[in-house]
Amino acid sequence: MTKSIPVFFMLLVSAAILHAEPFPESFHVFRETVYMQNTPLLEVMRLYTQAKADVEKVFSNENGLSGVDLYTSLSRCEYLMGLSFQVEGKKNEAAAFYEQGIVWAEESLARQPTSEGFRLLGTNISLLCGARRSYALSNFGKIEENANKAMDLNPQNFAALYLIGARYVAAPWPFSNVRKGLSLLEKITTQNTEAMEKEDRFNLYLMLELASIKLKRNEDAQMWHEKAASLYPTNNFISVLLK
Repeated sequence: MTKSIPVFFMLLVSAAILHAEPFPESFHVFRETVYMQNTPLLEVMRLYTQAKADVEKVFSNENGLSGVDLYTSLSRCEYLMGLSFQVEGKKNEAAAFYEQGIVWAEESLARQPTSEGFRLLGTNISLLCGARRSYALSNFGKIEENANKAMDLNPQNFAALYLIGARYVAAPWPFSNVRKGLSLLEKITTQNTEAMEKEDRFNLYLMLELASIKLKRNEDAQMWHEKAASLYPTNNFISVLLK
């Protein structure tokens, strides 16, 4: 895959939440493929289609579920597929997936306000801001707003805290505050990070590396780089962020 993506992209991603049912295996395969960045886009799209179909089966209303888990899960599928398009430089295509991710997150929240629903809404908004700068001008503040709502419902939602920290580290001036973002991200490292999902740990380490580089803390940057590479050795997000 071509690795070309703007810095704002890394306001992105994170998803460490428990659901009423386990995710289907196809979702895990899809997510791993997105982060490894070594599969043609057409194949990633096939995996996305399969993951969505299986998610709809697992979390369907026929299984007695409310739709909350269904729509949050679909929201995750959308932002992951959007990332795959955005790293290929296809911003318009990526934006369409993020827009749908917002729709699914809002569908979930309409049924029941949950910490995960607000976190996913903030994540998709942040990614859409990166893909469509005109959207960012009037919606940037909604990233932290929704992350805070997620934290209000669940103070242990470190994915939401990550989103706030990443917003300050990766955002363009005048929205950035790297030291503040680093402090928030370091707060997460005082928790049991091994209990976090692999995706979340990778994003945390990557953003800590970026913050350390920006603050010229080279030894710290190398430490976080090694931790991130141990999870997804073929992922090249950090090189793109530094361009």
